[in-house]
Amino acid sequence: MTAPTRRQTRGVVDLGAVGSLIFRIIRWLSLTLVAPIVVALIYGESILPFLVALVGGFAVGYLGERLCGGRANDVGVREAFAVVALTWLAAALLGSIPYMIEGGDISSPIDAYFETMSGFTTTGASVMADIASHGEALLFWRSLTQWLGGMGIIALALAVLERTGPGGKALLEREAPGPEVEKLTPRLRDTAMRLWLVYIVISIVCALSLWVVGLIDLGQGMSAYNAIVHTFTAMSTGGFSPEPRSIEPFGWISQIILVVFMVIAGANFALWYRTARGEWRAAPRDGEFRVYLGILAGASVLVGIGLLATTDMGLLSAFGQSTFQIVSLMTTTGYASQDFAVWTAFALLILFAVMFVGGCAGSTGGAIKVIRIRLAFGGLRRDVETAVHPEAVLPVRVTGTPVRESALQGANVFIGLYLATFAVGATLILLFATLRGVELGAFDAMVAAATTIGNVGPGVGAAGPMGSFAGYPWESKIVMILLMWIGRLEIIPIFVLATRAYWRR
Repeated sequence: MTAPTRRQTRGVVDLGAVGSLIFRIIRWLSLTLVAPIVVALIYGESILPFLVALVGGFAVGYLGERLCGGRANDVGVREAFAVVALTWLAAALLGSIPYMIEGGDISSPIDAYFETMSGFTTTGASVMADIASHGEALLFWRSLTQWLGGMGIIALALAVLERTGPGGKALLEREAPGPEVEKLTPRLRDTAMRLWLVYIVISIVCALSLWVVGLIDLGQGMSAYNAIVHTFTAMSTGGFSPEPRSIEPFGWISQIILVVFMVIAGANFALWYRTARGEWRAAPRDGEFRVYLGILAGASVLVGIGLLATTDMGLLSAFGQSTFQIVSLMTTTGYASQDFAVWTAFALLILFAVMFVGGCAGSTGGAIKVIRIRLAFGGLRRDVETAVHPEAVLPVRVTGTPVRESALQGANVFIGLYLATFAVGATLILLFATLRGVELGAFDAMVAAATTIGNVGPGVGAAGPMGSFAGYPWESKIVMILLMWIGRLEIIPIFVLATRAYWRR
């Protein structure tokens, strides 16, 4: 008879196993700082900010894992909630070190942590008031954090690490965007590896496309550096740009390429994996994907009509600008081809609404997700029909398959929690701004909460697409940091950690 583990004998969360796995992930995540070191050497910039973070992160990770007993493989389903939630907090702490060492306009700990949390959660909200004052290497790291966070830090760990314990499936489920994870292979590690492989291949295609356009006509395209960093932030639906005016300086060809890849990144990556394996009709047959494209098209038409009616834009310009901004905000990327904060109230209302929709399950996008909205409306329609025909059995179907009642309930609960968290966040942002004497409108606070919990990025007013959140009080920034974190982990793991039952026997 085998001896029970410490977790089994206690019957509570195994904090030693939780700490061991978090420190192990941080140790290996610190190695990604090699990339900005190489960029710093190429551009003749100081490598010190990244070297300190790399060495410090690796050393702390190694020592922390040893002090926690080196029991990362003991992580179970219960521990998965804590590992996922705390890993993202620790990753943001590691990533903020280069900002604080380099100095400049985000050298304060809160601003540096805000920028890094925005990076890893692929939010794209920024407190950089002067982007041009920062070095190429730091801006490269800023974009790289989004690419790493896009497919997920835990998913990367599952793909790289040989073992993660019996809670491996739960780890992936707690981090993956959407109601459930589509298992592509019998082995969890292989599923994570295949998702990352698809992510990497599409990223390479995106970077090459942007770079080739730049080689042909630099006025339309990008340099190799810009092609790489914008690929990082387009494929992760993050939206950081090293350009102060986002995508506006680049030509329409580059913008079309980015629209295509933002749409791809906002869809379920499992569809692209199946397509690559020869299932050419996987995406067209997918009900969520069709609704996703329909919402993008419908919202783009509405905003385009609004721009035609209220500006001097021509037909192509109006619908081109509307399509870019709708795709950017609904996929939660957050790029801007124009300062849309000065558009009419009607256009802003549509843009604000799509911030809540988001992409598909299994994408790198944030917000509520198309599948949950579809389930909620399907359940509402079923309830209305059964009110007329009480004895009828009317299951909600997705792509012809009946949906479990638990899935419908889960979608409704998530949407309710999401909207409640958004409302509380907006209230707190506005409250702290008022107490600090910062002039902030109610709509500005609502957009700030929506853009951070949805991992979208830009706000309106001073925090618009060509501005930043630098002028917000530090208390409001902390609220937005929490909203980014909660939104990226899709609320439930955070609420679970806040319950007494999770920590008790």
